This record gives sequence, C-alpha cells and structure tokens, in this order.
Amino acid sequence: MHPVVHEPVIYDYDAARFDFGDILRKIYDVDDLARLRPEGELEVMTWKTDQSTDFHAKFYEAFEAELKPLYREFVAAFVPGVLGTEEFCFQRVPTFRVHFPGNVAVGDFHRDRDYNHGDGEVNFWVPFTPAYDTNSVWIERELGSGDYRPMTLDPGQVLVFDSVDWSHGNKINETASTRVSFDFRCIRLSDYHPSTLRTVDAKRGLWIGDYFDVL
Repeated sequence: MHPVVHEPVIYDYDAARFDFGDILRKIYDVDDLARLRPEGELEVMTWKTDQSTDFHAKFYEAFEAELKPLYREFVAAFVPGVLGTEEFCFQRVPTFRVHFPGNVAVGDFHRDRDYNHGDGEVNFWVPFTPAYDTNSVWIERELGSGDYRPMTLDPGQVLVFDSVDWSHGNKINETASTRVSFDFRCIRLSDYHPSTLRTVDAKRGLWIGDYFDVL
C-alpha cells in the first residue's frame, strides 16, 4: 500500500492525452487561458463569492458534456499511481478556479477541515496555465508553521497534498497572468467514513453519491 500523502508533492502527467486546456480554450473562446479576463472590474473574492463568476458558471455548465469523460479517464489513470491500487472514491465534479490579476481564486487561507472535509482526503491540484509566485496556491512549508510558500507548476503537472490539515490559500495576484486550474479530492475506501456534513459553498453532501463518486 502506498503511504498516506502528507507533504506537497508534484507529479507529471501526459498533457497531450489529457488536454483539458484545449477544451477550456474552446469553452471560453480564447487562444491563451493566461489572458482570460473578466469584462468589468471584480471585487476581491471572498470564500462566499469565489465560485460566483460567469467563468465558473460556464465551466460547470459544460462539465457534463465536454469535460466529464476525460476527467474520469484522468482520475482512473493518474490517481492509483499516487494512492496505490486500493479502491478509492473521488470528487464527482472538480472545483474550478480562476485567479485573475489583482484578485484571488480562493477567498481565504484555510484547512479543508475548516469546511467540513474529513481525515484521509487527498487534494489533487491541476493548473492549465503556468502557476507561480502570487498567481499560484501557497502552502505551509511545514505543518502548522503558518510560513507559506508558492508552488511552481506548469501545465502537465499535478500538485498532491493533504489539504485537510495543511493550511493553504491565495495571495492577490500581482503577476500579469491569470491562473486557471481545477482541483479534486480523493480518499481510499478504507479511510472513507460516510458523513452527514455538506460543503459550505455548494452544500454538496460529503458522501458517495453526491460530492464523491466511484469509478
């Protein structure tokens, strides 16, 4: 059995086979996702509003028909290399993030357990634009340290970490590049315990059949 994931680790994947970026460019009708911009000025996002833009709405509207088959194929191909061959459940619909210059993609620094997520969950964070400096996710250097560092990734890489216990978040994006990404959570079935709790934003039930699914 593979060890439980704790510290952040970066993995590579086949971005030509799993070309989410191409689908997203078509959804948003842009040549470069890093140049994605809102039409007007947006107030700095909070945890209550960071899923409320038109870009988020388009992603979730398009997911079932345009992204779901590739996403499930990606989960099936990639996750066992991290968690091992034991059966697992996974987030049915990944969480979309867009981090515009002058704004944030996640409304506050937090641990996922602050939002009702339970022990054993592992976060897979997948950027489709270069992620660096203030447009990336910042994670504690050591558990509980409160000393954060930005994670540097390119498309074709995945950051895997324990987001339940490791504090993480965004800073105001002071780069000229929008970061576009999604993230999803997985948990081995041996670690899974049915919950009556729900996510704090979309109010999804944190159990298999609602927030979680199995292949």
